[in-house]
Amino acid sequence: MRRVRTVPAAAAVAAALTLATAGCGAAGTPEGQLPGASAGQRAGASGAEPTAGQSRVLARAEQILISRCMSARGFAYAVTEPVREEGAARSFPYGLDDVAWARAHGYGGRAERAAAEARAADPNQRYFHRLPARERAAARSALMGASPTGLSATAPTGMTLTASTDGCIARAQRTLYGDLASWFRAKVVTMNLRPVQEERVRGDARYAEAVGRWAACMKEAGRPYASPAESRQAAASLGEGLPPERADAAETALAVTEATCATSTPLGRVSRALDRDYGEEVRARHREDITLAHRLQNAALPLAERVVSQYDRPTPSGGSRG
Repeated sequence: MRRVRTVPAAAAVAAALTLATAGCGAAGTPEGQLPGASAGQRAGASGAEPTAGQSRVLARAEQILISRCMSARGFAYAVTEPVREEGAARSFPYGLDDVAWARAHGYGGRAERAAAEARAADPNQRYFHRLPARERAAARSALMGASPTGLSATAPTGMTLTASTDGCIARAQRTLYGDLASWFRAKVVTMNLRPVQEERVRGDARYAEAVGRWAACMKEAGRPYASPAESRQAAASLGEGLPPERADAAETALAVTEATCATSTPLGRVSRALDRDYGEEVRARHREDITLAHRLQNAALPLAERVVSQYDRPTPSGGSRG
């Protein structure tokens, strides 16, 4: 039986604000009247993966569109920059295997705290939280639609995700990408490839053998943890009740030991090789949706660039056009 996921209201609003995947309309045009890419443009668009800069343009365009859409519906929405998690940006799903990084960042706890503080200070989060309950519900409906129905797609994990075809999120994505159902499906698939890939790696006997040798190294170092996940859980508890500086020092010491054992045993090498192989396998299985996502993104870029350019163009008073 397939699992269907609908996100609780508060969490859904927070996720939508954080990811900035919403919007509709353009300045000076009726809501929903700004034309998206035509079917012909989408069909001929490149299937190449957008660059990091192009992805930022698309994300910023959605922020701008949601601001205009929410304003048209009587609600505030600030155009913000995404939270940058510099120290925590790297992911080590199979065990920390970079000693220098571990020595500088531990498990990324300091950066995670800074990012959490930045998210808590987000003006959109604060605005939604300050609204009375009835207005907050109305704002949520304006943002996400009254209920998560109309769009449905099954992720590679087997989870079925649903969303509304109404609200500013749907209108923005329809404006930018044209075919809302295709974009939703492609996004659900491409955003959920990593969990499948990582599950395959962890289920491989070669990874289990490497973890066993890593655990022996950790035990010799006085850190008797059976897996990197157990080591990370221990790191979280080490800092309980300690001042931030001492908590960071304790976390860093354990992280360096974990990384040292990962590099002095086969764990780091085996993990990288398996991740590469299973990554290629998972991507090959979902190549059609990956290519579709890239084509839709590339087709949306000219419109996104116009939206961003118009918004960022200085006004005579020295500001920018909203």
